[in-house]
Amino acid sequence: MVEIIVDHEKCTGCGECISVCPAEVYEFNDDGKSDPVNAEDCEECCSCVEVCPEGAITVDVCE
Repeated sequence: MVEIIVDHEKCTGCGECISVCPAEVYEFNDDGKSDPVNAEDCEECCSCVEVCPEGAITVDVCE
């Protein structure tokens, strides 16, 4: 399984990762930050990493 980490200190809750993810891996948490709730569905496209304006997302296969 892919390891996806969202740094909630950096995440501004812009939702770019939610909109770009073809596998619907991300959802907003109660604090309005992005959470990888369906990490097992990740297609390893790295779009979320590329689109995040804050650099808050790390996906182990995208390094």
